[in-house]
Amino acid sequence: MVIGEIRDKSTMEAAIETAEAGHLVIGTLHTKSCAETLDRMIDFYEVREQVSIKYMISSLLKLVLSQRLIKGTEGKLILVPEVMVVDNVISGLIRKEKLGTAEIEDAIQSGTDKGNISLINSLAKLFVDDKITLDQAKAQIEDKNVEILNRTIMQMKIKKDRM
Repeated sequence: MVIGEIRDKSTMEAAIETAEAGHLVIGTLHTKSCAETLDRMIDFYEVREQVSIKYMISSLLKLVLSQRLIKGTEGKLILVPEVMVVDNVISGLIRKEKLGTAEIEDAIQSGTDKGNISLINSLAKLFVDDKITLDQAKAQIEDKNVEILNRTIMQMKIKKDRM
């Protein structure tokens, strides 16, 4: 089932019921990151319902893809993807009492071997490939992550130079 946009609790409930029945459900939410997508899904529910919905989401959700479009160095729009594969680590983070955005981002960043693609890795690759400027990359992340971006860029440049 494909849902154009999940805007309210009733649509979210329909998606969850369909997934519980064993069907593949693809839906969109207007969010800026994978972690924000999880927050939005949970926020459809009242606080007293959130514990049970977190358990449901953690067992049903398989993948979250977040996309941003930014103008590249050649003036064309460039896709900046973030991919979160819901494994045991991320499932555990979803079930926690307080969903931590930073913890989710760290799990994505450290889970590249599982298919995750962090926003920082996407931005670093686009910069190393001369698709975007460093200022554009930095504008997409919080200030606290600039050092991680710089390290990731350096690692990618070293790897690229060795090839």
